[in-house]
Amino acid sequence: MPALTTAQVNDLVALSRDIHGHPELAYQERRALTAISALLERAGHRVERGIGGLETAFRARVGPADGSAVALLAEYDALPDVGHGCGHNLIAISNVGAYLIAAASAARLEVGVELIGTPAEENGGGKIDLLRRGVFDRTAAALSSHPSGQVGWSVSGTGLGVVGKRVTFTGVASHAGSAPEKGRNALNAVIRFFVGIDGWRQQLEVDSRVHGYISDGGKAMNVVPARAEAIFGLRAKERGTLDGIVERFGEIAKGAALLTGTNVEIAEYLPYYEPVKANLALGDVIAAELERQGVKPERGILVTASTDLGNVSTKVPTDWVRFPVSETPVPGHSDQMRDASISDLAHRNAIITAEALGASAVRVATDRALRDRISR
Repeated sequence: MPALTTAQVNDLVALSRDIHGHPELAYQERRALTAISALLERAGHRVERGIGGLETAFRARVGPADGSAVALLAEYDALPDVGHGCGHNLIAISNVGAYLIAAASAARLEVGVELIGTPAEENGGGKIDLLRRGVFDRTAAALSSHPSGQVGWSVSGTGLGVVGKRVTFTGVASHAGSAPEKGRNALNAVIRFFVGIDGWRQQLEVDSRVHGYISDGGKAMNVVPARAEAIFGLRAKERGTLDGIVERFGEIAKGAALLTGTNVEIAEYLPYYEPVKANLALGDVIAAELERQGVKPERGILVTASTDLGNVSTKVPTDWVRFPVSETPVPGHSDQMRDASISDLAHRNAIITAEALGASAVRVATDRALRDRISR
């Protein structure tokens, strides 16, 4: 199986540093798109931009021009304030690198291999948008990656499902000094809502999560807030559990409104990210390719974060590699993770991941019996 050349590795690391040094939020990843496209176009590949109606999504393809394809899914969006504290610069280069590996075997591919750029994983669900618009309709299998703040490698990990909710309380404004009794304090409702959530947490399953922040608590200290708002994420390992959490969450919000004489509305903030459903046969292929490079991954661990890759996994055989970026554990979505995601270790492991994913994509794209086994 071809390996990445020294020049390709250097280009990928430079791409990682460029994306990392210029973090862009969901659906705004224009510089990252330009940088990735430039690398691919220099290598002779055509990049189709704006797929699925998303400005910062893209696709490149090798092998047969029509029909089904193995998809390699790149991400490149960042977080507010923390920047690339989730290491999506590394997801980008590991999947771009995997595509370059597959391109070296283009002549013998029975089905295509596509590199699909998927925006807005952190907030918005770009993969969900692309699913709805048919981008994955001809996908035979999907492969991807994610850096890990833990020290080990893993394949076929599961993940929590998540849904985001915007909770808005509406009360009555009044002068907080001269006529507080005439107001209905929406911020008080939010505070009581948080207290209710805190009391409820002890009843949640150990791998379920409810977490949020106050996004609007009023505008002036001498005005009883007539409007206050909180944003929450709700997570669980199984969809049925998550549906129950969503229902109970709504009841607690109504209770807070009742306590304070306010009104409450709950709206979608983040679409439903499904729990990841790993394809074990596909995971066997990836694990074998990692072992060829001296890496023995764990299998099937629970990742208590969430990703819109889960939605892809409910429609298409899907698996992913999680690879370490630090020799000691660091928390995700943190300054430490951001700094680790640009380290030499992170880049070495991203390149190992690229070569394993690229080899796996070629194996799937050249073996009909394997594709049949994965699709069962």
